[in-house]
Amino acid sequence: MRLPAFVLLILTALPIIGQAQSIIGTWQVMKERNCLGRELEEPTKTEEELTERMTSLSGQIPKVITFNPDQSGKQNWKSVGKKKSAVREKFLYKVADDTLYFLDKKSRLIIDTYLIQALSADILILVNKSRSCERLELARVNQP
Repeated sequence: MRLPAFVLLILTALPIIGQAQSIIGTWQVMKERNCLGRELEEPTKTEEELTERMTSLSGQIPKVITFNPDQSGKQNWKSVGKKKSAVREKFLYKVADDTLYFLDKKSRLIIDTYLIQALSADILILVNKSRSCERLELARVNQP
């Protein structure tokens, strides 16, 4: 009995289709939402002005997160008053199913957990498991 050509084509393409996307690479934070806005009442005019001034101080240096193949990574962001990306934080991570775990560098115990809400070739959306109002939307900058 012979399989039709299209069934054979689908069966040979399944390994390609079934390949999961990887978070390995460099990602730029496009949108970051925290829980602070939900805990406060409507901002006053003074608070709005202060927020605008603080935003203008942040400059044009983006927050960038890099995930390496050896389950280490680093994140860079601008420090207030500096012209270059000044703060570099190294971390360890582990991905299991649709969950991203950040690990302590010495003990390798889990210190933070994010659910991977979306992962494609160029988009990564993370939601903090313990604080669902904390959300990161990232765009891929570089893939190894």
